[in-house]
Amino acid sequence: ARAAPGRLRDRPPPFSRRARTMGWYLCYFMHRHLDFRRAEFQALADLNGFGDAVEWRAPFGGVEHSPFHYVRLPSDDAARAIMKRSILTKGIVELWGEGNDQDELNAAIAAFDAETKARYTAEGSTFKVELEDFGKTLHGTRDDNWGPAVRRIDALKPAVEFNGRARMKGAEHLFWSIESAEGNDLRGIPSDIPSRHYFGRVVAASAARAAINTYDLKKRRYLGPTSMDVEMSLIMANMVHAGPGRVVWDPFCGTGSVLIAAAHFGAMTMGSDIDVRVIRWGKKDKRTGEHVDVWTNFKDYALPPPIALLRADLHKPPFRGAAASGAASERGACEGHLQGVVGDPPYGVRAGGRKSGGRKRLPDGTARAVPEQHRENHIPSTVPYPFHECMDDLMEQAARLLSVGGRLSFFVPAAADPEDAASAGVDSVPSHPMLTLRASSMQLLSTRWGRRLVTFEKTKKYDHEAAEEAKAALTEARKKGGNMEDLLERMRATVYHHGENVDDKDGEDGVGGGRGDAEDKKKKKKEKPKDGGKFARRRERRRRGVDGEGSTAPFEDSHPGLPGTRSRVIAHTSAAAAAASADSAGREIDAVEPTKDVVVDPEREEGATLEVGKPDDGGAVGELHRAHSGAGVRMGKASRPDFRGKNT
Repeated sequence: ARAAPGRLRDRPPPFSRRARTMGWYLCYFMHRHLDFRRAEFQALADLNGFGDAVEWRAPFGGVEHSPFHYVRLPSDDAARAIMKRSILTKGIVELWGEGNDQDELNAAIAAFDAETKARYTAEGSTFKVELEDFGKTLHGTRDDNWGPAVRRIDALKPAVEFNGRARMKGAEHLFWSIESAEGNDLRGIPSDIPSRHYFGRVVAASAARAAINTYDLKKRRYLGPTSMDVEMSLIMANMVHAGPGRVVWDPFCGTGSVLIAAAHFGAMTMGSDIDVRVIRWGKKDKRTGEHVDVWTNFKDYALPPPIALLRADLHKPPFRGAAASGAASERGACEGHLQGVVGDPPYGVRAGGRKSGGRKRLPDGTARAVPEQHRENHIPSTVPYPFHECMDDLMEQAARLLSVGGRLSFFVPAAADPEDAASAGVDSVPSHPMLTLRASSMQLLSTRWGRRLVTFEKTKKYDHEAAEEAKAALTEARKKGGNMEDLLERMRATVYHHGENVDDKDGEDGVGGGRGDAEDKKKKKKEKPKDGGKFARRRERRRRGVDGEGSTAPFEDSHPGLPGTRSRVIAHTSAAAAAASADSAGREIDAVEPTKDVVVDPEREEGATLEVGKPDDGGAVGELHRAHSGAGVRMGKASRPDFRGKNT
């Protein structure tokens, strides 16, 4: 059974029993953040008090990532309440009919309730029909701009007759004619989504997505390297029910991206960060020369400023009674003051987590006081903050500070591969005795790695003893089954490739380039002299050959048998290879009987040969390619011998 919503201030009352005329609707989702769509929808239904009444039915064809889902809602008012804030829902449609083709669609519309159809197509009403196709777009021409829409409407006439007047702006009733493209015609979209025709009355269409452009990061003056994407910030704000009368805290606020999204929905915001430079000092705007900071962002968007921005350490929070060693009477002093906690903790992959510490201690164990003249610009020392410890502190503080019914939402690292995911052990699904998991949504950032947004609801009053027992049990489980640090080690090894083989361009397990590669490339780039560009280098290569070892040499040195040749001889493998070499050098050589490919090197021991295809020099074919490259001669496709190895 779902837990009671709790005592959140200003929670909207549930819809009345009289309004609960249950009906099925077509929920048209955006084809973005596929794992977040239903989670956000359910969170908004919970916010409006009818979460228990929401039911889902599988999309047509059983394809879960299809944008067309069937949902049962109490009423049209419930649909409108969700669409006021939903970021990932395009619209909710009262479905009048659907089919695999126009004939099936018309038959379904004809069978729909006649009284309902008459109510919205009556004489004197105004209507508008829009084509909201998925995976394709029908365009009119200069001479026939409205042709596609008119023909689509005319095709519906056997089933539905519009007696009102068409109006392009401000129509009373909006209808959507939807067609999903054939699998072969879908561009950049999974081809397993079946083609289908839908028609119905639009109960509510999304207007919330306009905020994505309003708060576009490209237009924001104060940003950081890890500022949260606008769309995801708005989704996170919906997951924690940010709204009027609620206080939302971001303990990793940085430049305030998530707080801006929460303020957009009317919440009072509060942020903290361990980096005092981000919170207090800001930076200089390059365009205007003005000083900008977190407060500037709120001012630019005309949003209510935060209640407070604190330089604070989550590991040692400043809230009264928040320390685990506090007295029983003080432990609950701050409980119930927040209705939302949201954030993106540092994983230690791109930006490492930090906590207070590292200062030298005096013999008595105390730290030396900061001199008065340095206090104004003092930056406290910090030490690394393991992610599993950060996650525990975040859930502990949320369990203390949230009111019952309040929500916590934050990102944790995740893996697409089951083996990688299993390395996180018990931390793959975070837990706390006072918090109940409500949603877990995966965002893939590559084919192997991603992050997961987990959302919890506080369902019990804080119990210090129960929290300590759960923490001790979690510590023991991590010793036996691993923790989030094990998953992060795999992720870091892939991203930075700290292994011995730093020259492997594909990185560990063939994913991404290693740090060694990047540093080598930068070093080579710095050392590389400016020689006039690629055309100058091409002329230089034509003037001087390049031998097999990469050093410059005269043209004759790279072609055996010519005057001035060095004593390296190639025994070609086939007549085709011999002919190719003869063509490039402008001379004749006898056809060589197809035998085993060898390269004879006088520097080797007498009689020693090197088989072609070995990774050290690419073999005879590799030498042939280098000879042509050094001479500036392009090989014709007809004379190029087959080669399926790697030239070094």
